[in-house]
Amino acid sequence: MRRIAALLCGILLGTAVFAVSASHAVVKIEGPRIPAPNFPTAKIWINSKPLTLKQLRGKVVLIDFWDYTCINCIRTFPHLERWNRLYGPLGLVIIGVHTPEFDFAKNVNLVREAVKRFGITYPVAIDNDGKIWDAFHNPGWPTEYLIDSKGRIVERHLGEGDYDLTEMLIQSLLKEANPSLSFKAAKYRVTEDERQYGGACLRTTRETYLGTLRDLNISNKGNLVKDKLHVYAAPKPVPIDTAALQGPWTAHGDGIHTDASVGKSRSEVLLHYRAKSVYMVAGSDNGTPRRVYITQDGKPITRNARGLDVKADASGKTYIELGQRRMYYVVNNRDFGKHLLAVSTTDPGVGLYSFTFGNNCEPNFAHK
Repeated sequence: MRRIAALLCGILLGTAVFAVSASHAVVKIEGPRIPAPNFPTAKIWINSKPLTLKQLRGKVVLIDFWDYTCINCIRTFPHLERWNRLYGPLGLVIIGVHTPEFDFAKNVNLVREAVKRFGITYPVAIDNDGKIWDAFHNPGWPTEYLIDSKGRIVERHLGEGDYDLTEMLIQSLLKEANPSLSFKAAKYRVTEDERQYGGACLRTTRETYLGTLRDLNISNKGNLVKDKLHVYAAPKPVPIDTAALQGPWTAHGDGIHTDASVGKSRSEVLLHYRAKSVYMVAGSDNGTPRRVYITQDGKPITRNARGLDVKADASGKTYIELGQRRMYYVVNNRDFGKHLLAVSTTDPGVGLYSFTFGNNCEPNFAHK
């Protein structure tokens, strides 16, 4: 059920969140507040000993469901860290619940590395079996639940944005629990979310998954061949808002992989997208560095359009050196537009999983 929810989230919010009115993402609980579920305690925690909601009564709790490969989640981290820093000493407890979107994200060491890379300091519960997710009937990534000091859910927020409204609600719930608190100091001033939700925000290509489980916008003729090496032929031209495979690939449920049995044959993915920025979930199958070459509109990516992970070799060709499986920063164009991105390799052991996008209203955030 998590995979279905993730796909729906990608269609409705994950790639179009900046084009959707902020109010569409918020479910504020009206009337009697709903008791938060007594979810099973995760066995593995990062930054904390195991916690339960019962032992946190008297605290205001924010539960954040996330996955370390999710760009929408990554863009929320600065706000979560701000709240943890400002309001943690006043009674707010943030718990990140890492429920993996891809099977490889069940590797706790990869999650630990991501927590360190993103500078996450609040407690993180490892929810590899999805029991916490299921207890909340959670619909997608990222989703936050605000729980009052009596253990009742006050707000559910799906997707990005509305940080100003959430922060004001945090202040209200903290004051409800401790009426002596005051938020008049300048550091507690809440700024409005204007940039992300202006009327000129443009709709991007939706999140594109490359595995057989969620291949809704793959434009190759026929379905992907599951768990078997197959030589694909991309349509000419590749339709807008789709991706197409070219050459030999083995497609599994989560993603596509290159195989040593085909020697130095070229494997390629062509992505005809509309967006400002492009992110790719990818990695080496065994941890050995693997190189994929990147072009945009048939040319190496220009210096001012390269994502953080893109480099150029001595001949000027642009590439990414894939290591561990994670989200890679591929393109950061100056303007929103339509482009044909090509990702190609002759290396075996390359795994590609998904592409996600940012539009012209994407907020500034640290690319880590």
